[in-house]
Amino acid sequence: MHGMGCLAPDGMSDLALEIAAAGFVALWNGRADRPEALLPGRSERAARAVAELVERGRAEVDGDGRVVGVHGLTLRRTRHSFVHAGRTHSTWCAFDAIGIPAGLGLDAEARTTCPSCDHGLRIPIRRGRPEPSGAALWFPSAKVRHLIADFCAAADVYCSRGHLERCIHPARTPGEILDLPDAAALGRTAWADVDPASLRPPAPPT
Repeated sequence: MHGMGCLAPDGMSDLALEIAAAGFVALWNGRADRPEALLPGRSERAARAVAELVERGRAEVDGDGRVVGVHGLTLRRTRHSFVHAGRTHSTWCAFDAIGIPAGLGLDAEARTTCPSCDHGLRIPIRRGRPEPSGAALWFPSAKVRHLIADFCAAADVYCSRGHLERCIHPARTPGEILDLPDAAALGRTAWADVDPASLRPPAPPT
C-alpha cells in the first residue's frame, strides 16, 4: 500500500499547518472563523497562511474571508459526511468521511454514494475501525497541485470493486483500490495532527 503520497503537505509552512489544525477544530464546532481568530495576535501572518492553503486546495473561504473548509471538513453540504454523537459533519470526499473518524478513534457512521450506481452507502465505524464490507475506495495518486480538485474529486467509495472498475480503469489511472481498513489506516496518519481532546466540549462551570 502506498503511503500518504499526494496527501502529504509537502512544502507547506508550519504556520499553514497550524492554521489547518485550528480551523479543523473551529469547523468541528460549527464555526467559520476568520484567520485572525485562528491565530490570535498574528493576523497578517494568519491571512497569508490561509491564502497559502486556499491556493493549494487545502482550505475554502467564504466571501467574508472566513474559513469554511479545511483539513477535510467543510460547512458546505456535500454528498460525503459522517455522523458522530448525533451531529453530521460534511467532508470534501469519501476518504475524509472514513479517515477523519478513523484518525480520531471515533464511533461514527460514514455516509456517501457510489458513483457507479448512485446507491447510498452507510459505513459503521467503531473506535475508528470500519466494519468489514465489500466496499472499495479509489485512492488517487497522481501529482496533486490542488487537493480538492485533483484528489478529493475522485476519492470515492464504491459498493464493490466491480462497481469501481465500471468507472475507473485501475491499470491506466494513477491510484489504487483500497479496502476500508486500509483507508482507515491512512486516515490515522492524515489526521494525526488533530488532538481528539481539543474537540470535546468544555466542561460546564462548577
